[in-house]
Amino acid sequence: MPPNPPAEIRLAYSRAASLVAIAHGEQYRWANTALEQAGFTKRDDGSYSTPGPDVRAAAAKLLPLAQRHHATVGVSPRPFLGDIADRIAARLPGTWTAQVEIYAHPVWQGDLLPWLWDGGELVRAVEDQRVPYAATLTSDTGVELLLAERGEDPQLGYLVGALASPQEFDDSYDSPYAPTSIVLPSQPDLAVEAITDAFLPAYHRALHARRLDAVITALDELRAEYEDVTAIWVSGCSSDGTLLDGHGRREANRVFAGRAGRTFRPVLTHAPGLLQQCGAAATGRSADADIVVQLSEALASSQAALDVWRHSQNPASVQPSARLLPPAEVRTRLGLEAVPAIETWLAQRDAFVRIARSAEPSGPARPPVGGPVPCAQPAVPRPSHPPAPRR
Repeated sequence: MPPNPPAEIRLAYSRAASLVAIAHGEQYRWANTALEQAGFTKRDDGSYSTPGPDVRAAAAKLLPLAQRHHATVGVSPRPFLGDIADRIAARLPGTWTAQVEIYAHPVWQGDLLPWLWDGGELVRAVEDQRVPYAATLTSDTGVELLLAERGEDPQLGYLVGALASPQEFDDSYDSPYAPTSIVLPSQPDLAVEAITDAFLPAYHRALHARRLDAVITALDELRAEYEDVTAIWVSGCSSDGTLLDGHGRREANRVFAGRAGRTFRPVLTHAPGLLQQCGAAATGRSADADIVVQLSEALASSQAALDVWRHSQNPASVQPSARLLPPAEVRTRLGLEAVPAIETWLAQRDAFVRIARSAEPSGPARPPVGGPVPCAQPAVPRPSHPPAPRR
């Protein structure tokens, strides 16, 4: 990442707030001090706004104070990103909200990397360039996108890419299934058209493929574990041929339940979204529709055990009266309660994969308007990056 001044103030015009200021840099607090002394008001998103409608007077007062606090001041040729995000969110189909995120210190933008689910220009920009702020676009269906400015020149447009849901995935960084961020035109109406017609269809196809891969991987691992424990049940012997007494068989069951509880979690997590699409795709095919219903009911029977596991991962969500079980006990309980569902899913594994593949969402209806194209350059190899909370 190229070096930057230790403290910077970026000014941008906003229809709603007249002049918006964003402080950033390794010594961003110097810039904050200058803004506060100039009478700027800090907003909920971390940006600052002018104390009144007189933009020229506010800027004139800020400049000497910024110089005194060793902060540079620059004026963006673009409208404030929050305004653009709000206009896009209001025009996207469904219900969307927009929120500006400010990464005042340069290292903070690195917190985005574990959550960015992208194989294109956006993730490379976050890795290699200074991104002092961006905006999230969040749908009521759970889709979350990241909108960022593409360079200083407004003619370069914007970048939009996907953020993965932490409830579903914790390994989004460098994911082979990641959709590719696209370039949006500067005009919000055309940007909405590009997101709707090009990016969101590609996003849903990528999400479908990623979920299906997670379920198939889990089922194949479950089958191997189930066949191993079944051989023990039938023969009464361990894998090395040792005859097992009652205690040995119970221990084999306990080990299997613990492993199954861990291995079946991706099915419980990712299959519901797939089954919803499968149900629509199986309309008119009674045999397939029956399989989808059977698999859905099997998942529902394990939901209570899955909820216990989720609470164990987030102790703050547990009611004060609830007993927090040890992780090993939670896995065992989940595995035992999920055994009937596991057997159902293993029996219908091939049929489910066939139905799910036929239910893959369709691709973009037509090329995006206004010239945005997928950022198709190959992503550079990236080291693994542990998840971190987004600021």
